[in-house]
Amino acid sequence: MLHGAPVSVSHLLPPGTLISGVYAIDALIGTGGMGAVYRAHDRAREREVALKIIHPNLASDAEIRRRFAREARLMRSLVHPNVVSVYDFIQDERFLAIVMENVEGPTLAQEIRRWNGQMPYAHIRTIMSAMLHAIAEAHRNGIVHRDIKPDNVLLRMDRKEPVPKVVDFGVAKILEGTVYTVTGAMLGTCRYMAPEQVESPDLLSYPADVYSLGVTLFEMITGRCPFEHDSHFALMMAHVRDQAPSPASYRADVPRGLCELIAQAMSKRPDQRPRDCSEFFDKLHAALAHVDAQPTEAVDTPSTLRDADGGELVLVPGGFFGMGQERRKVYVDPYYIDRLPVTNRQFAKFLDVTGYRPSHNDFFGHFADARPPEQLMQHPAVHVSWYDAYAYAQWAGKSLPSEAQWEKAARGTDGRKYPWGKIAPDATRANYGLMRRGTVRVGSHPAGASPYGVQDMAGNVWEWCLDGDSADFYAHGPSHNPCNHVTGKERRVVRGGAFLYDAHSVRTFSRSSFEPAVRSQAIGFRCIRRV
Repeated sequence: MLHGAPVSVSHLLPPGTLISGVYAIDALIGTGGMGAVYRAHDRAREREVALKIIHPNLASDAEIRRRFAREARLMRSLVHPNVVSVYDFIQDERFLAIVMENVEGPTLAQEIRRWNGQMPYAHIRTIMSAMLHAIAEAHRNGIVHRDIKPDNVLLRMDRKEPVPKVVDFGVAKILEGTVYTVTGAMLGTCRYMAPEQVESPDLLSYPADVYSLGVTLFEMITGRCPFEHDSHFALMMAHVRDQAPSPASYRADVPRGLCELIAQAMSKRPDQRPRDCSEFFDKLHAALAHVDAQPTEAVDTPSTLRDADGGELVLVPGGFFGMGQERRKVYVDPYYIDRLPVTNRQFAKFLDVTGYRPSHNDFFGHFADARPPEQLMQHPAVHVSWYDAYAYAQWAGKSLPSEAQWEKAARGTDGRKYPWGKIAPDATRANYGLMRRGTVRVGSHPAGASPYGVQDMAGNVWEWCLDGDSADFYAHGPSHNPCNHVTGKERRVVRGGAFLYDAHSVRTFSRSSFEPAVRSQAIGFRCIRRV
């Protein structure tokens, strides 16, 4: 048996190290059982690259070196938009290294964790479709990946949709039979391993990749793998012997066709799986035919809309913006948002038309005859719970904004601290800090408008958002259209501050939350509509 060990600090290369006279180490990206990956600068071609350096204990073995030379030629020949490009290979007496395209972005594993078992189906379809195209191209070139898993899919996030890039073709073949493949470093891989990969690894072929794709699809949908054990042996035996659970056991809205596709892809018998990635692709799209395509920018999209409920909506273009105090890069699709919060007049119309009545006896009870007086009709509707706001939005054919949509509408793409910029708030821009004894008419502070012309996003009333409250999701959630969907009585996010709160509350990144049944004189809402 060949030998290998985890990377130790003593084996790590410091910044500035020059490899083969061409590649200057910039920073460590990560380490694993097989070695370390660095960001480096290619001085010959003036480009950023990723440098995967195989651990010295592995690279010193003659059999590893023989396999490396063989697989290197195959890896370099595989060219596809959804495959991480391999540029060069380095072999010297000290180490082996692979020079690859540097992909800035998270792994699919990180993206799955961010969605916490609620990844949107359109997102799943986009990512899995690209992966299937990549693996199909590899199979056409006679290459079996052998180690498909979310950690081996990188997501480039510089476009409207994430661009998946599959990495490490051939690496599993190079390391086959080493200590790496039978100890702790391989535990992650065992979660995605086909039964025949356990029982007959020498006979491995394309169906093994199809099985791993099925496991990966299961995890994208549910946020967990079908088999979870603490040891690699227990995981491998589960793949060989146990029936995989249905993803519907962990997520109620999984389409039946998707459950059937995963069950087929994870069949114990290779000949009962989809015959190739093309069949997998067709069945994936058939199962998700009901899912809307990702919205696209329309050339003639109007900048404003007048809605049936009497409100005016303003277009917020799709694109990236800096979210939160740390301004993490987040993409949201284009949408329209109410220029002003929903008023008492609008909400009273909703009640009259629908006969909607909440269970709370004090609803609108702060007004005589449970109806707002005329002088308050243009004030924001308050004493509305999250459930009331949600019901109004549904009636109006709209939605409550996600926290990301609310924040982009408030701060734009330049990361401003307040909707109007960086100037400290005052009475001309917002109603806050008990300047008034209560709310004021909507639109009373035009100087406080956001970059898109959205008004009253600072002060007057907090505004309900669709999201459940999670500081971790807000700070580390998905980078594309994040929304922390929750059910039940979990606290819901409010944004924008209110007349009762101080200047800190009116910052574009300030946030708070309340139980969804709460009604307060300081909480209102506005709605959004998809383009």
